[in-house]
Amino acid sequence: MRAFVAIPLPGSFADWLRPYMTAFASKVPGLRPVPVASCHITLRFLGELPDEQLGDARRRLSLSLAAMPGTSVLLDGFGVFRRDGQPSVLWTWPGVVPRALAALSATVDRSLSGLGSNGRAERFAPHVTLGRFATGTREDQVAAIEAWPAKPCAVPVMDVVLYESVMGQGHPMYIARGAVRLAPFAE
Repeated sequence: MRAFVAIPLPGSFADWLRPYMTAFASKVPGLRPVPVASCHITLRFLGELPDEQLGDARRRLSLSLAAMPGTSVLLDGFGVFRRDGQPSVLWTWPGVVPRALAALSATVDRSLSGLGSNGRAERFAPHVTLGRFATGTREDQVAAIEAWPAKPCAVPVMDVVLYESVMGQGHPMYIARGAVRLAPFAE
């Protein structure tokens, strides 16, 4: 199965996102939004995870994360990933990455070392994919989005979920295959 570990987003995320996506869609025809139910903050992409490693992945996450305190992150900016110089993905991100979030990502990386097919060591760059741009989207259409002021959206980080990604028509479906509740916030 194709798997990744992520932070689920609260229900309030949809309310925060709605006016921005309405505005962005009016500026950029052909912007294909990601369903809000599919939005998340990826901590680690595992790639292909054999079914026989699923239990081990859940056990490792549970052991390594059970004592880690929850935290929060503020999503407060918009950006555009480019592929071959062309706008391809719209995303939101935190302007400041809390140390606790970086530590959480590093712990997930260490605990899942050797599992899955993704052997790359990417630098953790927390973000939420919001949509994909149609081929031919122009730079001048997306420039305003990158500069768009965002009212911060507070995301409590209380759970870490191991998801299976199932390709379907249009967007993939994400199925929770395990979850770990983090310790209460350290005040």
